[in-house]
Amino acid sequence: MTTPDLDLTRAPAARAASAPAFDHTVRTAGRMLVGVLFLWAGIDKVTGWQGALQEVVAGGLPAPTSMLALTILLQVAGGAAIVAGRWLRPSCWALAGFTALATVLYHGFWHAAGAARHAELIPFMEHVCIVGGLLVVSTLETRRG
Repeated sequence: MTTPDLDLTRAPAARAASAPAFDHTVRTAGRMLVGVLFLWAGIDKVTGWQGALQEVVAGGLPAPTSMLALTILLQVAGGAAIVAGRWLRPSCWALAGFTALATVLYHGFWHAAGAARHAELIPFMEHVCIVGGLLVVSTLETRRG
């Protein structure tokens, strides 16, 4: 397996010519993976409605049924838009804001100590990375046509 940066079998000009196609493939794969994460999460909440509703209630949010329905709508619509390569900026920014808020509300590692602190810190940092990924995907070119 070779990559444009490591392929020593082709001349530098040939490697440079193939880089845009490779980069496009990597960006497309990354965009789709980020979108599928949210599409899957929304569908999972629909199929596991009672468990998802218990999570919202445990978070102390007002109008938990409405909050869950809005969460599902955002995750499914935003995830599908990202997978399709449409409306990237608004979808990514909405999901980034949602993810940042949910992370602070549900993974407050600063309230815990010892093993419990570490158990909350890991998903907190994972969600921070997801927000970062969404911000990067928001800068990609939207599909046309």
